[in-house]
Amino acid sequence: MLQTRPLHAGFGIEVLGLDLSAPDSDAAVDELVRQVDRHSLILVRGQALSNQRHVDISRRFGDLMTHVLKQFLTTGLPEIYVLSNVTEDGKPIGNHKEGWNWHSDLSYVAEPSMGSLLYAVEVPPEGADTLFASMHLAYESLPAETQARIRNLTATHSYAGYYGKAFADRAPLTEEQKARTPDVVHPVVRTHPVTGRLSLYVGQDIVKQINDLPADEAETLLAALNRHAISDEFTYRHKWQQGDLIIWDNRCTMHCATPYEDTRYRRIMHRTTVAGTRPF
Repeated sequence: MLQTRPLHAGFGIEVLGLDLSAPDSDAAVDELVRQVDRHSLILVRGQALSNQRHVDISRRFGDLMTHVLKQFLTTGLPEIYVLSNVTEDGKPIGNHKEGWNWHSDLSYVAEPSMGSLLYAVEVPPEGADTLFASMHLAYESLPAETQARIRNLTATHSYAGYYGKAFADRAPLTEEQKARTPDVVHPVVRTHPVTGRLSLYVGQDIVKQINDLPADEAETLLAALNRHAISDEFTYRHKWQQGDLIIWDNRCTMHCATPYEDTRYRRIMHRTTVAGTRPF
């Protein structure tokens, strides 16, 4: 039986007194797999995970995905995507300024990620918090007429569009990377495949447009839904400590990284991404 405490009144738990570094904790990991469907977000502090153990834990949640930006798969294990401002031998070891917008991981592919496991290897003493928002709570708090209006709408998710905005100072995507990430269409309201609970499925920058509506109306609606989705009452702010492991459900949450003094402090984060199914 896991010992837990809530992170937010509506979603998220911290699991206490758990050491995931040894294989004999696999039964506890399997309980985390079950709990993430219910709570959407799980924090386990004070971990000392090897890269291989991180991957092994992640595989108990499902098959793992490999990020399209291969230059940031620098640990020797391609399942780990590195987020970092650190440079070694003149090359960045990870992607810096990734995720400084509200999004759910890999929503821009036909079968987006079910969940992610982000492990804090090295964190600044201040800044670099991550915000998480419950899309279940966001949808359920909408007026009934708005729920009805958006229930059957779709939206186009575009990695190329996001990359052009977020990384305009970098080399453009290669033809191979573009071929791996064509625009995709997903529902604006998606159904959780385990619980059946509904949630908003929107986001900043990666969601290019809402379809099926006049352009002006679609743009206004997307902006309004994005503003609503990240309201304070649906949001948990996480202040990282070294050794934190956070597991979240991309099917019903969004998250956003925040800036820090990146010329003063180092930050190294390792993320694994669990494969999911087509939203419906």
